[in-house]
Amino acid sequence: MKKPYTTTRMMFLTLLAAWSFGTNGFAQEPAWKLVLEKEIEWTLHTHNKILLVGTTDWGLHGVDANSGKLLWSNDDLYNSAKALKGPDGKKLGYTPDLIRVLQDPSDPLVSDYAIVKYTDNIMVKNFVVINIRTGELVMNPKMAGMPVVKVIGPEVATFHYDGSDYLPDLKGIIITASWEDLATPGKPYMQMTKFIDLESGKVSWENDQISSKFLPVVTDDKNLIFIGEKTAAKIDAKTGKPIWSFEVAEKKNNFEAFDANIRLTEGYFYQKKGNQGVVTAVDLKTGKSLWEKPLSTKDAPVLTAENFGVIVADEKDFTLFEAETGNIKWTAKKLSGIVVDLGKDWGIAVGEKDKYLTVLDKNTGEEKWSQKVKGIKIDQLTGAGIMYVNEEGSVGLFGFDGKPVWGEKDMIKGPGVLRAKPSLDQEIFYADEKVYHVNLVTGEKEVIIDKVEFEEKEVPDNLEFTGSNFVLSSSQNMLGFDENGTILYKDHWASPKISLAGRIAMRTMQVAMVAMASAAAYQQGAAGNLTSLGKQYGYQREFFEDMSGAFGDVANQRFKASLNKGLYSFILTDVGEGVGLVKVDKVSGKEEGKIVLNDKEPIYDSDPENGMIFYKPTRKEVYGYLF
Repeated sequence: MKKPYTTTRMMFLTLLAAWSFGTNGFAQEPAWKLVLEKEIEWTLHTHNKILLVGTTDWGLHGVDANSGKLLWSNDDLYNSAKALKGPDGKKLGYTPDLIRVLQDPSDPLVSDYAIVKYTDNIMVKNFVVINIRTGELVMNPKMAGMPVVKVIGPEVATFHYDGSDYLPDLKGIIITASWEDLATPGKPYMQMTKFIDLESGKVSWENDQISSKFLPVVTDDKNLIFIGEKTAAKIDAKTGKPIWSFEVAEKKNNFEAFDANIRLTEGYFYQKKGNQGVVTAVDLKTGKSLWEKPLSTKDAPVLTAENFGVIVADEKDFTLFEAETGNIKWTAKKLSGIVVDLGKDWGIAVGEKDKYLTVLDKNTGEEKWSQKVKGIKIDQLTGAGIMYVNEEGSVGLFGFDGKPVWGEKDMIKGPGVLRAKPSLDQEIFYADEKVYHVNLVTGEKEVIIDKVEFEEKEVPDNLEFTGSNFVLSSSQNMLGFDENGTILYKDHWASPKISLAGRIAMRTMQVAMVAMASAAAYQQGAAGNLTSLGKQYGYQREFFEDMSGAFGDVANQRFKASLNKGLYSFILTDVGEGVGLVKVDKVSGKEEGKIVLNDKEPIYDSDPENGMIFYKPTRKEVYGYLF
């Protein structure tokens, strides 16, 4: 059986695959066994104890992870997914992103639902919400009553792929579309948006005057900002009625660029108007147009909104328009790259073409300083300056004055840097056999473990924060320590007599994924202020601007509350009666149990919270083991 996909490190549950032939003898019986008619290609254990199983016929099956009972099967959920192709032109199999199980720390029932969403950006796209406990289809575009628009290929109910998704703040689903009605004289421009309750699947409201090319933004007052091609609007999230709307000046044109500041007080639009382009500032609370300024440009500019105004970057200039009046405050030389407000009077940073980090004075536009670093990417803002990564994966730190805090010789050397972030004001790094503690407020970097040596000459490939300690691990080694570098435990489990490649392929790397704002400043620019991710990155910047205030405390609490902790690691080793798995508590480093598989290349998924293993002995079977 071919390995169905390549695992990524940033997953809540790691799904492993290897070649498997036949069934070996077992030294102990599993808690349950499941046999399916078709070959199994993919499994995913969910937070609510459902094991999702994908088979070679593109069927999806829901299994009770505790009992192994087959709850439901759906043979046609994916429809056109089997036509998806990768960059190499080959058909894609199951991927970790194909099915997204929803999560809400305040409401466990939300994890009974999953979104199946995919597109090839040409003809194939689908959007389905499914109850993974019952297998019931909650919503798809046709069920929601979206219009069917056929140009070429099969008939598909239309929707905007990026604008349609689940809104966790409202516990509902937005599905939105705009299109030209080719069947009507004049080919009128049409729009449709529907809000669907997650639990019932019923349409709560619909509006045929708005749509959004991006996922609508939930405002502080729990309403919605929509940015469509021709209409922007603030919508009452309970009724779907407009609070305000802002239209393009000429119906034949579109909004070609848009951004809003992090607090969603002002939004900035670029559109064609007559023979020229214009930038318009709009009060996002009232919908009132604040000012409008002409802009001479051939192509749509890039807009970067900040609290003090909007930076407009076109093919010629890099210009700051003041927030209050729209007057040009300054124009700098042509720059291109991700724009980052450093806060206070530190300036505006621009990461130019992965070659330079340039900082401008936000009051004059004059260059304050510039540093040339190959492959540079802004990693995050700290209280001491700008953390960055170079082309070798090494991590450095420039002060806000442009002087290196960690110079060339003092960088955390890459490649292979591992990181864990327990809070917004500190971070732990592993690199080149050393463990560092970094104070993100002061920029102080301290080696807390001077030399890490693992048995079997293994190199650590995972660093995580459990909520109470840190764990550095490889395939067969684990090292637990606290933030001061005090070693709590260190242990090694001998690998079975198989190749190093085999050990790496079989590793269950249960990564306690910290919902960290690493790469915060750079990613805020890349993600945009309107995305949830972009907002979190902006909040990190503000956190370091005001560490002494209540905002800093609230931001850190929010950050810590979002940590996801796996309690156990599973390690393949000789367990006495044969080859099997040991379950190791990540906090204490103690073995909590073991199972014997007598299989040196097992294929399995796991539940890191409760210590279950879902083992695949043959192509059509899954066995559930309890430690």
